[in-house]
Amino acid sequence: MTHHNTSPEPQDGTESPADRLRRRCSADSEVVRIESIEDMLCMPTDTEAAADTGASASPRHMLCTWEAVDELAAAVAMDIGNEDLRKRNAAVLATLRRTNGRFRRLWRLPDAWRADIGALEHAFPNFGEVLGHVRAMGALAELHDGVIKLDPMLLDGTPGTGKSTFAEQLAKIVAGGFQRIQMSSAETGAQLGGSSATWANSQTGQVFELLVNGRFANPVILLDELDKAMLQPGERFSPVGPLYPLLEPAMARTFRDISVPMLEMDASSIMWLATSNERRLLPEAILSRLHPFDIQLPGPGIAVQVVHSVLRQLAQAEPVFARFHLGSDAAAKLARHGPRAVRGLLRRACGNAAQASRWILHAEDVPDGRVERAPMGFRA
Repeated sequence: MTHHNTSPEPQDGTESPADRLRRRCSADSEVVRIESIEDMLCMPTDTEAAADTGASASPRHMLCTWEAVDELAAAVAMDIGNEDLRKRNAAVLATLRRTNGRFRRLWRLPDAWRADIGALEHAFPNFGEVLGHVRAMGALAELHDGVIKLDPMLLDGTPGTGKSTFAEQLAKIVAGGFQRIQMSSAETGAQLGGSSATWANSQTGQVFELLVNGRFANPVILLDELDKAMLQPGERFSPVGPLYPLLEPAMARTFRDISVPMLEMDASSIMWLATSNERRLLPEAILSRLHPFDIQLPGPGIAVQVVHSVLRQLAQAEPVFARFHLGSDAAAKLARHGPRAVRGLLRRACGNAAQASRWILHAEDVPDGRVERAPMGFRA
């Protein structure tokens, strides 16, 4: 049930600032106050219901409280910051004040998620341990509301094993969106947590943008090449600084982007994946927040399977590659390389075969690239 606050202004001076803001907001036809989460959960909009099957059954996540919205409204009313900042904050305020504006959907596992995970393991056989963990968490999700919860994970291993591509494909199954942040080029924490509101060019970070402007509250954020970020401990503007609270669910529930510091939001439903080539380079405080998995190059027994999988992925992206077929000698030659290199070599091989008016790839079609080998010894 929707409630509108139409009470007159109290005359005894007992009205709190928050109550005063609520009363003022009630005059705005765009503002609808809903007093209980239960009411919100059963109120998908007509547009949402038409767009999604089973929209009314999709769980929802509350981004922020009305008190947090009121705090932002007070800042907007005070005309804090430059004109661009004021306009942006006013637009954010309008978004949150709309009906359902403080809530985002939670992506549920599709009915065929087990088959999807199986297909993913066939394409990425060297990620079996990761997918075993995902299957276990998916089984738990089915016992509740179908929303999988994954602790922050670190995919650590030699370059070229397909970690980033795997993360993106996994997100299509388990998450309501995917965002890759290239940590090797990050110089500050602005990409994640925004830049200071005192700066003339202050901007919000990716976490804020995904939650406020996105549709789902549980996307996957990939921290790619986390070990290559500027990780000096104690650095004031360290690119990993925002991660300390964001990777802890209890602390993520009170996330504040430093470009909009007056707005407290719940970022605890975001799922985090990180990749690295050498996890020992990560600060212990970050590493302790991540569940690490060692990812190796595919062994001889499954490398050919990976080559065929890469060709299928190419065919899905560009149908012309569906015409080509791998000869056993070409597959064996390609299997000497890591998954990252195979994609480029396959494209060249298909081009060479096309020049020879053939649909079958032979070993001579495959360029002689640098062979990638797994590192010697054991990983710590």
